[in-house]
Amino acid sequence: METFEEEDPAVQLQLLSATVKCFLKNPEDTQDMVQRVLDMATEESDNPDLRDRGFIYWRLLSTDPEAAKMVVLGDKPVIEDDTFKLDPSLLNVLIGQIATLSSVYHKPPESFVVRRGAGEANEFDDDDDDEDEDEDYEGGAAAGGDGEVDLLDMGGLGIADGGAAPAARERQVPLQKVCGPEKSGGLEISAAFTQKKKKIRLEMEIKNISSPTEVTSLAIQLNKNAFGLSPSSQQIVCNPPVSQGNSGRTFCELVTTPNMMSPPPAAGQPASPQVQIAIKNMQSGSVFYFAVNCNLEALFSADGAMERSAFIESWKSIDDRSELYGTVSDLPPGAADIESVTAKFKQNNVFFIARRPVPGAEGQEVVYFSMRTVTGMEFLAELTFKQGVNACKVCLKTEQSSYGLLAKTALESLLRY
Repeated sequence: METFEEEDPAVQLQLLSATVKCFLKNPEDTQDMVQRVLDMATEESDNPDLRDRGFIYWRLLSTDPEAAKMVVLGDKPVIEDDTFKLDPSLLNVLIGQIATLSSVYHKPPESFVVRRGAGEANEFDDDDDDEDEDEDYEGGAAAGGDGEVDLLDMGGLGIADGGAAPAARERQVPLQKVCGPEKSGGLEISAAFTQKKKKIRLEMEIKNISSPTEVTSLAIQLNKNAFGLSPSSQQIVCNPPVSQGNSGRTFCELVTTPNMMSPPPAAGQPASPQVQIAIKNMQSGSVFYFAVNCNLEALFSADGAMERSAFIESWKSIDDRSELYGTVSDLPPGAADIESVTAKFKQNNVFFIARRPVPGAEGQEVVYFSMRTVTGMEFLAELTFKQGVNACKVCLKTEQSSYGLLAKTALESLLRY
């Protein structure tokens, strides 16, 4: 375990399996060890096989320890050739089921697909073919208490609609110091990207540390960036003027334009959140430069809500290997309440899709959200909450893989306020 991160992937996989086996046989003495190896496998490794196995073990252990024992500690069957042992009548059925799970399991569909009873309403029904495809994909769609079929739920429990959410307090985005007085003619600049009344803004606080000249107006210019941001006007007015020893706040409205997009990152590389900015103090004539990291939630659009059926199709179409996971711990009191999260997410253009309890895990619920940037990038999120625990697990999926990490960071930031 001490050299886990330096070992070859094959050794890491065996260490992971061995540690989970130790935990299942002797949980009292190995709980810290299994937690440590699962954290390293799922959050610190860039090996997709190791991460996938880690998440499978994690979900098994957290939802159904008995099932985990059957999977991890089960006796391995003797390998034998059963090619000619199939009943001829079953073989004829399976031939008609080629390219479905029946041909993989060597079983007819009715032995492992739970179909709902006739006459039950299903808002996802477009035609019979779509119904069969969804049932095969999900391993059986079970009707929820309200008669709807839950295609997001692999455990057979129904999705619940969100209830009336409480009003959320407005988020105050903290400004970060980006430029000291030694670089800007005596001014200290703090800045952050925000969105107010559907307008993207660069908020700035200007502290006049040592400039004898009042700051009344500035000129601004942005370098090409990963978001295509540029100022709607290059002139920024400071009202009232910022005299020496005082400070003031101002802002610049931004727009997105294709010609301001920087070249896309190399395959597999994340987009840079950094936006390089040049400012000219129109009174003193000094020009200075700084960079501000763009928090992606400032770019979320008010039209980011998705229909549930469209969300499901998008979720299924995105390769699971592109999923991003993380755990947000030590949330403020009440910040893990699902209704409160839904309310403040909506206020920040992150839209509720559905929620459901986690099968076999008392007190745990999964909630789904969608968001879209003003540039048209879509992100889908699955958040897992546990009653009484001020923490949340985040899973994010997107076709825009270079921006996925920025979107996950944005969600984590919204959860923490």
